[in-house]
Amino acid sequence: MGRPESVRIFDPAERGQHVECTCEEYQSNQLICIHIYWLFDGLNAVLRPRTALGTQVISTGDVLTQISALYEVIGSQLSSLSTLLSATRDEISSDTDDATDAIGSPLFSDNRDEQIRDMLSVFDTSTLPEDYDPRHASIQAGNGRQDAYVPNNLAATIYQIAVRDEKVFESLRDVITHDICANIHFSKLRTRAREAFAGLDNYIENGPLDDPETGDQDVPRCARMLRYVVDQICHTRDTRSSSGPLSAPLKMRVAETLVEILQEVCNRNEDVYYRIAWERKTADGEPDRNRNLYAYLIEDPPRPTSSMPNWMKETFIIDRLRQTPADEWRHLIERLTSIVDQMRERMEDEDTPPMAYTKLERMIQEYTTEAFEPSSSS
Repeated sequence: MGRPESVRIFDPAERGQHVECTCEEYQSNQLICIHIYWLFDGLNAVLRPRTALGTQVISTGDVLTQISALYEVIGSQLSSLSTLLSATRDEISSDTDDATDAIGSPLFSDNRDEQIRDMLSVFDTSTLPEDYDPRHASIQAGNGRQDAYVPNNLAATIYQIAVRDEKVFESLRDVITHDICANIHFSKLRTRAREAFAGLDNYIENGPLDDPETGDQDVPRCARMLRYVVDQICHTRDTRSSSGPLSAPLKMRVAETLVEILQEVCNRNEDVYYRIAWERKTADGEPDRNRNLYAYLIEDPPRPTSSMPNWMKETFIIDRLRQTPADEWRHLIERLTSIVDQMRERMEDEDTPPMAYTKLERMIQEYTTEAFEPSSSS
């Protein structure tokens, strides 16, 4: 077993918003890595709501800004935070399986607080349920409706009433159903995937934005965002299914989203920078995959390390589709066959087919064999 990776947070007064990791991914690209994301989400889980640490990861700059803002807090509570973060890591490792190895994922349980946040978040156009927090006012034991009013905040007031009153909660649940919440949640995740592609396209067209809040949406960063979104989609589907059945059309829509993302990645199987009109600075020895989204995610992904979560190691999207019942993706068989053909056309004769191609081709062959095989009764 190799040496564990470590993340260092520098004093903002000396180095600004600077966080480093010892892992190979960070050292080779100087880009935010999974370990820094893990620290961000771990601090969020441990410190929220005692600090103003946010919960919605929007950009590299956002993550680094919020971690750096906690420099003094971390320094004063280093021992206790270390214990709490370790407990958080162990809890995730022991209580989740391979398909639920996400960071910051919601738990759609019978907890009333979580269900109310899930219902109210449908009225927010972009915020996910796990990021949505309408509370704003503390809840004291024994408080009644008369204490539920939150000035200038209808959502927080509804939250305060529903968390106290079982009948109000049940009325909301009857109107804002499990399927409605799930449908809107998946729509937001689909939008995030599209935003990742749009960010890369904008970076290719216009170059660096020189904005620390948004960062450069280059190939490696777009790839990591897409992996994270795919994991969130599948984790959300699984956890929501465990608390109540999802409708067949909704599960088919989830499969459509995964195939749409896969198709968009395959459409970018090229050196995305070969026609740019701006000068791009590159590090010495930059891997070819850093210029090709398809190569980065499918053909030649970065070598997995033991410290990576499982969703960073798996064959992008294909492994998730193979774990999905065929009833949910059989209506997409023509699109999947077209993707396999597209992969094959771009391969040279001497190339070894990427694992994703082999797995997807086998999945389609197995389905078609079973679908058209005569039954034993005929």
